[in-house]
Amino acid sequence: MNIPPIDLKTQFKLVQKDILKNIRAILSEQKLILGQYCTRLEDAIAQYAGVPSAISCANGTDALILSLMALDIKEGDEVITTPYTFFATASSIVLMGAKPVFVDIEKESMNIDPGLIERAITPKTKAIIVVHLFGKLCDMDRISATGKKYGIPVVEDIAQSLGSRNDRGMSGSFGDIAALSFYPTKNLGGIGEGGMVLSKRADLGEKVKKLRVHGMGSVPYYHEMVGINSRLDEIKACALVVKFPHLETWNQKRIGNARFYNKRLKDLPVVLPHIKDDFSYIAHQYVIRMQERDRLQEFLKQKGIMTGIYYPLPLHLQPCFASFGYKKGDFPVAEEASLTSLALPVYPELKKAEKDYIVASVREFFRG
Repeated sequence: MNIPPIDLKTQFKLVQKDILKNIRAILSEQKLILGQYCTRLEDAIAQYAGVPSAISCANGTDALILSLMALDIKEGDEVITTPYTFFATASSIVLMGAKPVFVDIEKESMNIDPGLIERAITPKTKAIIVVHLFGKLCDMDRISATGKKYGIPVVEDIAQSLGSRNDRGMSGSFGDIAALSFYPTKNLGGIGEGGMVLSKRADLGEKVKKLRVHGMGSVPYYHEMVGINSRLDEIKACALVVKFPHLETWNQKRIGNARFYNKRLKDLPVVLPHIKDDFSYIAHQYVIRMQERDRLQEFLKQKGIMTGIYYPLPLHLQPCFASFGYKKGDFPVAEEASLTSLALPVYPELKKAEKDYIVASVREFFRG
């Protein structure tokens, strides 16, 4: 077999008729930027996430930057976050002139450890960015309580977690503001780059609406602040409008695939994701951990199974962040995760025979 890490072609076949129909209409009408499809997408996501404000933008990185701009993060400020995440979580902080202050992750969830956040707070701390890594919710009760105690806003990076939730809310609705990505490989992936900022605070939502168009308000060419150019085009928005109604089904299939793996790999000497009987983990990635990770990855590659390593080098050890003074050993749990984590294919279009083959191949590796 030849099993990719994600199968975008198969998913597109399900929705291509409606997407292509909408694209033809857009090109005919020539309403290309921030039109009806952007509005429909924003309204749908806002209602889904349970927040009053959803503002589309060009990509997920811009969504993080716009969130920090709305919170007035500036040079000399500190922002607490996790060292075990995609680069943009920390680079957005640095691009604002602020310093990322890393704290280690929990061993089980691989999310930021709530118990370590408070000790990292200083008078310069102006925000906390949490990442619901691999689609698994962080402990938002404890994190939100810490933010409230010190008057520090909480930013949710929900690039991997649209749809994850518990009985108290949906990802993107716990913090003050949240950044979402529609990169093609996400659970709700677009036909190119795309992003969105969510907020339960009306003041932040209105600010982001202006910041994404160079700080311009309702009067054209009068700029109330210095913003950036980060608008979502209609063609990308129309594809997301078509795909959005499928998100819950796709997430359910991902969770089902993750449970399938857990049931059939539970007797092997690997650390498997913890899955509750709810939607608090929507399996954006299915990540196992083991010391012989690299050997297993090469073995599976020879079997035609493509896997991923998320992430091979934690952010505090990235060369471009060397000036912040972090060193190896500062965050041992994150460093161990970077050396032992391997993501198996978990996308919703996986066939039963493909899942059986993946499980059989992993088991064959351990028998050998």
